Amino acid sequence: MLKIDLTTCLTCAGCMSLCPEGALFHDVEHLKVLHDDCTLCRICVKFCPVEALSIDHDTGFLDEVA
Repeated sequence: MLKIDLTTCLTCAGCMSLCPEGALFHDVEHLKVLHDDCTLCRICVKFCPVEALSIDHDTGFLDEVA
């Protein structure tokens, strides 16, 4: 599952423009993720300038992804 650290996020919207699935959006106050649309491709995680995005490794299969 994609996690967003709202205390670190700059709401720069870079991740929203990079997401190939359109799973990230900004509501009135915060960045949010549509977990059903997120494919865990990690593009947003790799390019976040403040490392506010991360993948929850409790999902199991992500440990195998390089």
